[in-house]
Amino acid sequence: MKNNTGKSKRNLLGFFILSFFLLGIINANSQTIFYDSISKKKYAKIDVRQTYERVIEKGYESIEMLEYLGNYYYKDKDFQKSKLYFDMLFRKYKLAQISPKSIELYNKLPN
Repeated sequence: MKNNTGKSKRNLLGFFILSFFLLGIINANSQTIFYDSISKKKYAKIDVRQTYERVIEKGYESIEMLEYLGNYYYKDKDFQKSKLYFDMLFRKYKLAQISPKSIELYNKLPN
């Protein structure tokens, strides 16, 4: 009968080393962490525009999200996307609920 405990220990050790290596790579790529140069505290940057778009795609939205995206794309001069979010905003909410700034920007959009 052969003694396979040495071989199985090496295979198990190799598996754990590979697992820790891969988990380290995945963890490092999944987070963007920055450090404040003065207080040396950690903070993460979040792309609010991208987050709001994902939430809206899933069927959840609010006045604030739609106004933010409409205003963002207007300032970015992407008038087609700005109009898309403003149209969603004006279809679902009353004019009294929408900020005057958003109403003004919507009226300035090219047709």
